[in-house]
Amino acid sequence: MKTLTKFSILALAGISTLSLNACGPHEPFREQVAARLASPVWMIKRPVETGPFILTAFERMHERGRPAALYIEGAGEADETMIKGKMFNPTPRNPVALHLASMDKADNVAYLARPCQYTGLRDAESACDESYWGDAQFNAETVASYHNVLDNIKARYGVTEFNIVGYNSGATLAAMLAGQRKDIKSLRTVAGRFDMAALSGALPALRGMPQHHFIGGQDELAPPAELENYLQALGDTPCVDYTLIQEAEHEKGWVNKWPELLKNKVPECSLPPAPEFIPIEKPEPIYVPRMGVSKK
Repeated sequence: MKTLTKFSILALAGISTLSLNACGPHEPFREQVAARLASPVWMIKRPVETGPFILTAFERMHERGRPAALYIEGAGEADETMIKGKMFNPTPRNPVALHLASMDKADNVAYLARPCQYTGLRDAESACDESYWGDAQFNAETVASYHNVLDNIKARYGVTEFNIVGYNSGATLAAMLAGQRKDIKSLRTVAGRFDMAALSGALPALRGMPQHHFIGGQDELAPPAELENYLQALGDTPCVDYTLIQEAEHEKGWVNKWPELLKNKVPECSLPPAPEFIPIEKPEPIYVPRMGVSKK
C-alpha cells in the first residue's frame, strides 16, 4: 500500500474542497477562472450598480477620448439548455467572451457579464431567480441597465464610442444596444443566438449598422441557420458580412483564432454615397406688362 505524503494529502484536500465548491451555489472556481483570464492582460474587475443589478465589468482603459471594444457575455448554462424548474448558476464555467476580450489588443477594452454572473442584485435580500437569464434577460429593465453601464464607462474613461461584440445570447443584447444607441460604431457577434422577438424593434436601425458575424460550422447550439433567420429579418442591406469557421464549435475554436479574425478592420457600411447636391438655378423672371383697362 502506498503511503500518502504530506503534499499529496494537501493536494487531495484541495481537490475535495474544489469539488464541494463546484457543487455549491456560488462555485468560486468560476470567479477564479475569470480572474486568471483578466489579470495577465490588466483587465480590472469593477462592479457597477445599475437598476436592480450589480453588473460585473472587467476593464483595461489606456486612452481617453478614444473608442473602446466592448464584449458582452452569454448567459452561461441557461444558453445551453433551459429546463423549467431547474436552478442554473448563470456564471459561466467557460466565459468565452472574456477569453475573446483578453485577446483584444485595443487600447480600451471592456467586458460586461450578464445579470447575476459573478455578482448578485443590489438588494442583498433578493435572490437571482432564473427569470433574469431566461424570460426577462432582454426586457426593458435589463436593457436599460446596460445603457446605464455604457454611459458610466463613457463618463468615467472619456470613451467616445463602442465597437461591440456579443457572444452567444449576448449577441441579442449587443444588437439591441447597437440598434438603440448613437455611440456604437460597429457590431460583431460570435456563435450568436438571436432572439427575434426581442430584436424586432431594433431591426430598422440595425440595417444601417456596420456588422460582422462569426459562426461555427460545427456549432449545434447556434448553427448557421440561426444567423440566417436574423439576416432574413434584417432584409437587404450592404452593411452586413459574416464569416463561417468550419471547424469551430459553440465554445471551441474561437479563442485561438480571435487575434487573426480581429486583424480585419472594424466593419464598415458600404452604403452608396449620397448624390451630390446641385442647386437648381432659378430662371430669370419674365416681365409681362399689365394690360391697361380702357375707360369708356
